Amino acid sequence: MSKIYNSITELVGHTPLVEFHRLEKVLGLKGRIAGKLEYFNPAGSHKDRAALEIIERAEERGEITPEKTTLVEFTSGNMGIGIAAIAAAKGYKFKVGIQDGVSVERKKLLEAYGSELVTPPKELIAGVFEKGIEAFNDVYKWMIDTTPDSWTTYQLANPDNPGAHYKHTGPEIWEDTDGKVDIFVGGVGTGGSTHGVSKFLKEKNSKIKTVIAQPDRADVEHPVVQGVEDGGFHGIHAVHDENGLNPMAPTNFNEKVVDEYETVTYAETLRAIHLLAHYEGIFIGASSGAALAISIKQALKDENKNKLIVPLLPDNGERYLSEDLQRVREDVEKKAGF
Repeated sequence: MSKIYNSITELVGHTPLVEFHRLEKVLGLKGRIAGKLEYFNPAGSHKDRAALEIIERAEERGEITPEKTTLVEFTSGNMGIGIAAIAAAKGYKFKVGIQDGVSVERKKLLEAYGSELVTPPKELIAGVFEKGIEAFNDVYKWMIDTTPDSWTTYQLANPDNPGAHYKHTGPEIWEDTDGKVDIFVGGVGTGGSTHGVSKFLKEKNSKIKTVIAQPDRADVEHPVVQGVEDGGFHGIHAVHDENGLNPMAPTNFNEKVVDEYETVTYAETLRAIHLLAHYEGIFIGASSGAALAISIKQALKDENKNKLIVPLLPDNGERYLSEDLQRVREDVEKKAGF
């Protein structure tokens, strides 16, 4: 039987779930950790899932047409790369708005897929910490107004974003664990993956706990973190504080499917990244490191003995080599609690 695929779109999803046995032993973890390795998607991250779902549902509704419509999105991260790859495979032009803090690797990947990179006027994205995600609406309007025959994927509020993870990522985790997952760990960028996965898992078993990794805002000023967009670790944001959800919470994020918010420092993130690379041979990106760090802290708790913890690991570390993510910084990492 032939195993020739017709398009990379057929390769999206069904990423592996790997238990980190050596890491568990080295750290003396009480719980188990099995990471969902999303960099096995064809364009290298979990955003491939949302990109494909958003584009194909729009096609079904007759909103976009290959060789005619130009897709537009404002993103400094993996969503742009995912859309760029799917757009190229399907015959769409893609115009992507980027901001400061984008790694060299990601810019070059976008260019490799034939995307047009533009930088929106700074005044349109100024004050995002005060205005929150809503500040980006002006950017989307600017991109649409300056691009003929365009359609925005609008990842922050497009319901097909969490829909991709509700339909696919969540069921994969449930099936691969035989329904025995106890804790799911994710971060919030657009809110799509955490919302979709957690919603599905909780419908299967309401006792499954969802924990959100939130960057420590105090770390934003750390010299190691300078250049990282939006004060987060490459795409994850602090969306919840003592007053509840803050303006950084995107429309796609649903706090009803979240049980706990836990702060992660950059020291813990780096430590988790390097431990996984050195003991499991898996080199992950910064947002993945944040999710893994929270998973480690959960697995160190007595209350989580023998529980299965599944962090969603969005991408690998190769997209951040220009930022020296691979370099061990002992002065920083010694501050981690594990």
